[in-house]
Formats: sequence, C-alpha cells, structure tokens
Amino acid sequence: MRIDETFVDGIGNLAVQAALARIELTQLAKLPETGERPSYQVSQRLVMNIETLLRLHQALDEVVKQLEDKGVIKKNAEKASGNKSLTKPQPK
Repeated sequence: MRIDETFVDGIGNLAVQAALARIELTQLAKLPETGERPSYQVSQRLVMNIETLLRLHQALDEVVKQLEDKGVIKKNAEKASGNKSLTKPQPK
C-alpha cells in the first residue's frame, strides 16, 4: 500500500462546523522577493470529527512535551502562563 506524504509550510484556517473540524494545510506559493511577505496557498484540507480532533490534540501535546523534555524546544516564559508558545533553544 502506498501512502502519500505532503510537506506543509503552515496551517491556514482551522474551523469547526457541524461537528466536523477542518484544518487547512498550506504551502509557500512562491519564494518572496526581498521585502515581500511570503504568500501561501492551501494544498490540502484535513476534515475530522471532534473526537478525532481531540485525540490529535492529545497526541501533539505528548510530542511537544517529549521535545521539551529533550531540550529540542522550550516554553516561551513570557507566554507560558496560558498560551503555549514554544521556541527553539538559542545556541550558547
């Protein structure tokens, strides 16, 4: 069985409507010129029920915790009190 893989540059829109969650996956449309803002286009859309969205959230939380424990990423101290903002550790 062949499973397609898609590289994603970002998340576009995430919406929940009629008990379904829709997550737009985006890719860079073109490399920006100097001083231009990058533009993204939706490449795929994930659609799942709320239960699956919650399982995805739990699984991602576990992966983020493992990355924090290994020192790959760290919580941003200014935003850690409510909003989980993560940064890469700065080289010493």
